[in-house]
Amino acid sequence: MGVKILIVDDEKGIVAILKSYFEMQGYQTYTAFSGKEALEKITCHPDIILLDINMPEMDGLTVCQRIREHISRPILFLTARIETSDKIKGFDVGADDYIVKPFDIEELGARVQAHLRRENRKQGQTILRFFGDMAINYSKREITIGQAPVALL
Repeated sequence: MGVKILIVDDEKGIVAILKSYFEMQGYQTYTAFSGKEALEKITCHPDIILLDINMPEMDGLTVCQRIREHISRPILFLTARIETSDKIKGFDVGADDYIVKPFDIEELGARVQAHLRRENRKQGQTILRFFGDMAINYSKREITIGQAPVALL
């Protein structure tokens, strides 16, 4: 099963374009058209969330803050708000990235992939210690000197 992405925007056309693009890239997509609906869709356990700020019922800033109380998956704001103060508010409530509309869909795809790679690195963190040329990887139970692995008997 592919990576799960939740797309939240009240503009149906944007949601349709993003859904189509990410499904062609192999993502499993979920959509919501309001802040309230976004909170309901969190039960799908998305790996990453694309979130608009200006929405009915509950704005994206509030949604982001509520989500951050429970999960740490990457949240990327997609918004028409361009003021620096809006960007700062977005990061303050827990956004991982802030992308201004209109945006290039290929760049958005690359940003999504970068955030997912970073998330995977965080989850698979290695316990590693260095002693000169020797490295001990406690997680993998491996020792290397230089680039050569040392056989453990």
